[in-house]
Amino acid sequence: MPENALALLDDEARREYWSALALRHTAGLGAGRICALLSYFGSAWEAVQNPHDWDEAGISGTMVRAFLSEEWRKTARPEWEAARSFRGQIILWTDERYPQCLKELDDAPALLYAVGDTSLLKAPRVALVGSRNASQAAMDLTASMAEGLSQAGVTVVSGMAFGIDGRAHRSALRGPGRTIAVLAGGADIPYPAHHTELWRKIAAQGLIVSESAPGTAGHAKAFPRRNRIVSGLCLGVLVVEAASEKSGSLITARLAAEQGRTVYVPSPDALHGPYAEGTKKLLMSGAFPVWRAGDILADLFPHLCDALKEMSVQIAPPCMGDELSSNTDEERMPAAEISEADAFPRRVEPVACCVRQDALPVSSAPSAVAVSASSDDEILLALLRNGPLSPDELLLAAQKLDAAWAAPRMLSTLMILEVKRRVRRLSDSRYEVCS
Repeated sequence: MPENALALLDDEARREYWSALALRHTAGLGAGRICALLSYFGSAWEAVQNPHDWDEAGISGTMVRAFLSEEWRKTARPEWEAARSFRGQIILWTDERYPQCLKELDDAPALLYAVGDTSLLKAPRVALVGSRNASQAAMDLTASMAEGLSQAGVTVVSGMAFGIDGRAHRSALRGPGRTIAVLAGGADIPYPAHHTELWRKIAAQGLIVSESAPGTAGHAKAFPRRNRIVSGLCLGVLVVEAASEKSGSLITARLAAEQGRTVYVPSPDALHGPYAEGTKKLLMSGAFPVWRAGDILADLFPHLCDALKEMSVQIAPPCMGDELSSNTDEERMPAAEISEADAFPRRVEPVACCVRQDALPVSSAPSAVAVSASSDDEILLALLRNGPLSPDELLLAAQKLDAAWAAPRMLSTLMILEVKRRVRRLSDSRYEVCS
């Protein structure tokens, strides 16, 4: 049996953990104020050692007095004790595993509890969220999107709820990118209980994270806080389906926009019916329409490549265990599911695709070559064996062989080839075959 979370911390980390608990349990110090203290002092330990300097971080004297009263000890101690029986890991603000993209939020969590493979916190990530009572078309689209992203080495993030979340996790586990579940309750408590088996699979093959203390049950107020972590962990958020403005998925979309993330929605002709109304409104507000996983890969391509190059560990293939259930009825929400607060996202400024077909340089493109292979991978490899090519040149060459080639298809294939280490990007952004 794995050691408990506290046993995995050295003396310095334990000191930092207790300091973080002191801040988390000081009355009136919310996530935003705690984040300000962590950013200013660099650690929770330094913050609690210098409470009389909190005003320099914008914290009022009332908050200082609340901390100095030490009333926080009454509730901090139970969380410390809960960590003794938590069979997982504690990721502190000062931990190198703490995701930088999450740390950039104004209300980033002071710490995360984790169960599973924390190396996924270094992988490129995209969130998939949507309705609990999802339509069959949305469920099918989710499966295609999640598996396509994971096959390209992208980790899919969601909230392990019924409907879209559950289908996204199950489908992503089939690829090397795998999945991260962000829970509103403790990372050790499967929620909803009906997803206990899914929780076990993600714990074994992916990662489960939460800022809530171990043993904490999910409750209504925790869901919006959970949603900011879902979007904050990711480069972009795909809202597959949302029934109305009163949707937790739209909370995530709004948070993503505020955090500077790209918000994606299915193209207008992809989904119909009452559960697509929310995504249609997102589209009208400026969200980025997509048809397939390749569209997201194409839009985020430069960021994804940079993220993969910065990873200190190679993405491992998924465990080949039992087949994951795709039973739609099991993934839909029962009537008693906890509801979330109402919100509607602001306008989202879409990121331009890194290769536009209307801007391809014709004169510099190579002539078509004879290609006998039929797979997309082998077609691009055959073209690159004649010498390095830019994405624009490579797309034009591929289109001379088959007019159906488009930028998203080419870029997603390049992404997969780079993950497989069969091609590499040069300093001038051209690609060549790895020797």
